[in-house]
Amino acid sequence: MFGILNFHKPVGVTSRDCVNQIQRIIRPIKCGHAGTLDPIAEGVLLVGVGQAVRLVDWIHLLPKTYVADFQLGKTSPSVDCETEVADVLNGHVPTITELEEALRSFQGTILQTPPIYSAIRIDGKRAHELARAGKRVEIPPRTVEIHRFRIIRYSYPDLRVEIDCSTGTYVRSLGRDLARSVGTDAIMTALVRTRVGDFCVESSTSAESLTSVDDVHSKLVNPLHALTTIPRITLPNDQVVALLQGKQVCLDDYSIDQACGEVAISSQAGILQSIVCRRYDNDQKWSAKRNFHAELVSD
Repeated sequence: MFGILNFHKPVGVTSRDCVNQIQRIIRPIKCGHAGTLDPIAEGVLLVGVGQAVRLVDWIHLLPKTYVADFQLGKTSPSVDCETEVADVLNGHVPTITELEEALRSFQGTILQTPPIYSAIRIDGKRAHELARAGKRVEIPPRTVEIHRFRIIRYSYPDLRVEIDCSTGTYVRSLGRDLARSVGTDAIMTALVRTRVGDFCVESSTSAESLTSVDDVHSKLVNPLHALTTIPRITLPNDQVVALLQGKQVCLDDYSIDQACGEVAISSQAGILQSIVCRRYDNDQKWSAKRNFHAELVSD
């Protein structure tokens, strides 16, 4: 098996729990998720199956869409309801006009400080582990891209928003920072990841529908659909075989932007065979950065 499973992660379990469930069904074939969702969250969890587990670095680059619920006038160490929640004293009750005006400064390229209760590693340990142990946690701000940030519904204290963003964005922090910009605070009460790249929640697969290897196999999507951030080229079989044998190929006959550093190579049958990169000593030649089969797969 070689493909991407668009899995619908339910609320109340970890992303690792979901992978373990799939792993038990397809063992000894390997699988792994690309992009953690917290237990409070649900929605699209992309799982690489077979050699597609080696696509995680590229899947992480796909843009994501979230629908999130926040409660204004509340605060907690984890910026959600997983830790003790407290009321904000003398917090401002913003109007929808104030919130919409404030939204403008949270779009485009912004600096964001992730919550201390997160999976970010600090000196080899997860930030949330240090926070729960009572250790002081300092996470430097990071640059993220917010493509769209809009209000779906607002009736104080409840706020629902939709966000299109780059990888690495912490939605909890985004809602918290928006609330703070209008004189209050907020915690996230629910989160749904509705889209990752071209994979949407409407076509995701529930845990209950997967009981056999055949169930998993029937739901796999061609891994090329997860490589929308890099160009794709279909090569003749002799060139694909050359790549699989560790040889270089020339792609001058294809229109590839000079700034492009990676290309996905598929066989005539439309199956991902390799991801290639330019040779550092000869940008006319390309060599395999990652091959996905020991031999040409034609069907």
